[in-house]
Amino acid sequence: MITPNLPKYTARIVDQLERNLDEEMAKYELEKRKDGMILVENPTLVIQLMIASSMAHLFVGPEIAKNDQVLDSFITATDDLGRIAGRGEIKKKSIWRTFLDNTEHRLLSPLQKHVDVLVKASTPFVLERRRLEQQAMAAGHIYERSDDILQRLLDDFEKYKMVDLEDICGNLIMLVLSGVHTTADASANMLYYLAAFPECIDTLFEEQQEVLDTIQKEREQQRQVLIAKDEPIPENLNSSEDRALSATAIKRMIHMDSFVREIFRYRTEQLSLAHRARRNVTLSNGMVISKGVTAIINMKSVHQSHDQGEDVEKFRPWRFVGKSKTATKIGSDFLPFDMGKHACPGRFLAIQELKTIGLLMVSRYSKIEIQDPSKTQKILRIRTGASYGTGLLFTSRQ
Repeated sequence: MITPNLPKYTARIVDQLERNLDEEMAKYELEKRKDGMILVENPTLVIQLMIASSMAHLFVGPEIAKNDQVLDSFITATDDLGRIAGRGEIKKKSIWRTFLDNTEHRLLSPLQKHVDVLVKASTPFVLERRRLEQQAMAAGHIYERSDDILQRLLDDFEKYKMVDLEDICGNLIMLVLSGVHTTADASANMLYYLAAFPECIDTLFEEQQEVLDTIQKEREQQRQVLIAKDEPIPENLNSSEDRALSATAIKRMIHMDSFVREIFRYRTEQLSLAHRARRNVTLSNGMVISKGVTAIINMKSVHQSHDQGEDVEKFRPWRFVGKSKTATKIGSDFLPFDMGKHACPGRFLAIQELKTIGLLMVSRYSKIEIQDPSKTQKILRIRTGASYGTGLLFTSRQ
């Protein structure tokens, strides 16, 4: 539902990320140091709120996303998942119902409380949407549906084998589990990389300004053509949006894309992507992986092979500039998102949010520094979800 409509959703995502970033950083600016730098001791908390809020707007709509308990569930549900071990064979039911069937002690499930929060927050808005829809139908009007994933699931609940609102909210929480935590972790990690390689900030900022300047000129030319023809200027050519971080603009910022892909290549844990063989598998070299055996990929041998170019043991931010290898392009040489039928379908949304956060940061701050520089090397290889143990210092462009 999301990926095909990502260009349309980008404006909403950018707006929400920008709004939350400014609101959160304003709190820290009140305690600005004497040297003018802003200390954020735990940047991950800021990023988690930004990601949770933007995804909540996309998943359930702006009204429900205002609920503090819903936002808290979007942030903490993944941590609670660690206390659950699902077992059993997959049946032809919705993901949420299958998950419940495979989880012992349903009423004690840490995820159940998050689903209950979402059901309680959603119910009045779902009832109001149904009321307005019936009212429109009775008047012979077309009902203007809410443009969020909740509405899509309400409209197609039979297609996805869902039985009630709890089922729909359960599936939304499953989306949260696979998206919010990983995207927030990668985004926070990116900030530490910007601090570790400060020379990248100016390059990324200059690229951003050049791309926006070009797009602004292109849009002005389009308006002048319409004016010459005495035709009205459409809303999507409004000059107030000339320098917006649109999907088109973000796609043109190739240095930011390369920076993000290189972080994934350089940071990736050495052993990952465990898969269990569901049948006997014979590899091209004759080796047999027997049914039931777990195979774990040596990610270092993939991401630091000579196929990656020169200095594979070093972080080179512009390694992929000018190459047809974007941050979302999977393959046997780039496995953070797996590949084949196991490839992460949410990587397009995740990378879009990741790059947006990076662009917002370099547009607002001329310098980012690690509070304790002695921890830099450890941070560059830190495992997913681990604590950084030190904060970040921000210098505003203002």
